[in-house]
Order: sequence, then structure tokens, then C-alpha cells
Amino acid sequence: MKRFYFTTIVLLVTICINATGWVWDVNLMYSHAKDPTVADAVAGIIRDADKQLLNPCPTVMDKQAVAPSGDKHDYYSMARYWWPNPETDNGLPYVRRDGKVNSETKDLDRENLGSFEKMLRVYALAYFFSGREDYADKGWEILRTWFINKKTRMNPSMEYSQVRMGHNDNHGSNSGLLDGYSFMIVPDAVQILSKAKCAKKKDIDAIQTWFKTYLHWMLTSPQGIKENKAKNNHGTAYHIQVAVYAAFVANDSIADAYRRSFAQQRIYPQVADDGRQPEELVRTRALGYSCYNLKHYLDMIDFCRLQGDDLLSDSRVKKSVISAIDFLVPYLGKPVSAWPFQQIADWEKEQQNLCWILYRADRYFPEKGYKDLFYQYSKAKSKDRNFLLY
Repeated sequence: MKRFYFTTIVLLVTICINATGWVWDVNLMYSHAKDPTVADAVAGIIRDADKQLLNPCPTVMDKQAVAPSGDKHDYYSMARYWWPNPETDNGLPYVRRDGKVNSETKDLDRENLGSFEKMLRVYALAYFFSGREDYADKGWEILRTWFINKKTRMNPSMEYSQVRMGHNDNHGSNSGLLDGYSFMIVPDAVQILSKAKCAKKKDIDAIQTWFKTYLHWMLTSPQGIKENKAKNNHGTAYHIQVAVYAAFVANDSIADAYRRSFAQQRIYPQVADDGRQPEELVRTRALGYSCYNLKHYLDMIDFCRLQGDDLLSDSRVKKSVISAIDFLVPYLGKPVSAWPFQQIADWEKEQQNLCWILYRADRYFPEKGYKDLFYQYSKAKSKDRNFLLY
């Protein structure tokens, strides 16, 4: 079985090598395709794709509630850490309990968008590494479902994302733009799936048109303008999304501007000389958000490199990223009691997320021995799909 997958992927990836990608490095994936040590990961992604072939794509139309606009096509989510007010009869306005997830948030579109992202990732990778057209067919089916089909498509804005009930007339908050990070895989998935027999230029054009409208909303809406000013991981995530989506729709002036300004706006102010990320360490899930922001940094470093712009050529950027990683490394393998900040949940999960940051960072800083630390502390199995991407 493994030999079959290995033979097939080499044939397919040769076709896909025309472009390098936005965040997914196609050349790197091609090298993985020739590496028999990733056979378990390839087999795993094929199994995942086979399991979901009969599953329908989740859509914004699946939710039971409707956004205050009355239009079910509007994406609708509630802020995770906001809860009914115990001091009022109707529970309004909601109050913040940082790090405590309100179960009400699971009934709206955040879960649907997450499922869409996972399904698209599986189909795109399964097609890339196998060449099976049925995976590409399903990939395009869910892309059309989410972005094109008039009956099921999402409207291109997040005006009602992470609503805090009783605030802002129940419109969304600027932090809701973070939900849209799930769209970051779309440009790479579209590029890969564009090689399939079923791919249609009109569908690619329609998806790019959707992203042009969505990008305009990000840049001009009150939520987007406010999120751009965020000094923590929210501002980082916003910055990267704008850069990637602008590049995807060939808005080079915006893409270039956001690449050039990233270090000045997002890295230098956010990382202290000793590697602390103060805006993340004040949170009740301080390790998690420190890792999350580092993941964003690596996404931007990958994106810039694939666009021919080496962010790490700036010695200050390199020093800042390394120091931010090194600040967290001493807590690997330690109990949460050793962490001098708060992490009220998911300590082990965030330890594993930190391991993957080390694995990715080793590509840029091999002298640090980060990959050795990964293998020392990681619990990842050989079938983990991250081995295909990084």
C-alpha cells in the first residue's frame, strides 16, 4: 500500500510544481513526496479523505440561529469567552471570562467554518499526494458550496463574527476577524486543485472575486480597521490575512505594503528583549497564545519567502523570533506548575503545539537544534499530516 502511494504522488506533484504556493511550500511538499519516511502520513491523509467522501460540506445555512441581519448567508459566531451577565435578569450585556469557553458558541458558524477548513485541507493534500480525481471533485464541491453556490455561499464579510450579546447592537467585534484565519488555506488549496480535470477557470475567478470583496471589507469596515490596531495575536493574524488574500487576488500594492510593514508593526512591538510576548502572557492561556502568535510569525515568514522576500534577512527579526521561541523552550516537558503565568486549560495540548513550532522553526534556524527538541518532547505519530506540510 505504501509503495502505491509513493509511486502515485511523484507523478502528480510534478504537475503541481508550476507555482510555489502562498503558505504551503509546494517545492517542500514535492521533496516530501520523494521521501519514503512520510509514507505513513500520506496513507493517513488518504484514509481521512476516504472517510469523509460521503460527508456533506458544512455551510453557513446549517446553523439554527440567524444573524441579526436576518440573512442566513451572513457568517454568525459568538465570542468564545463572553457569558451571560449574572447581575441582570436577561443576562445582558454579556461579560468577559477570559479563557472560559461558553458552550453557546458551538451552535453557530465557527464550527461549520472549522469543518470546512479541515475537509478542504484533507482533500487538497490527498489529491496532491495521490492524484485521485475523486478527491479533487470533492475539494471543488466544497469550494463551490462555501463561496459560489447562491443557495449555500457565505456572504463575503464577518460583520456578525464573535458577537458579544448586548454590545454594539449585537453586531460582531473586531476580534471576530480571527475566525477568518480558516480561509488562509484556500489560496493554496485552489492552486493545487486547479490542476485537476474538473477544475474550471470560472470557479477560480468566482472565488477570487469573493476574496476581493472580503479583502475590501477587511480593509474598510469598522471591525477591520480596529483589528488592524490590535497589539497582540489578533493584529498579527489580521496583518497576515490581508497580505495573503491581497496576493491571491493579485493586489500587489496591498500585499507588498503588508509584507514590508510586518516586522515594524507586529514583531518589534510584541517581542521583548528577553523573548517575552507581554500581550500574550497577560492572558489566562498565556502559553497557548504565545504559541499561537509564533505560529502566525512562521506563517508570515513562509509566505514572504515564497513571495521572494526573506523576512529573516533582517537580523532584528531573526533575533526576535528566536528569542520568543527560546523563552518558551525551558517549559517543555514541565508541569503547568512550572509556568510562571496562567494556563488554565490545555497545557499538554499547547506543549505539543510548541513542539510543532520548533519543528517548523528548525528549517530556518538549524543551528538551534529545535528539531532535536521536537523529537524529544513531541507525541506526534508518523501519520501526522504536518509532516507533509513542513
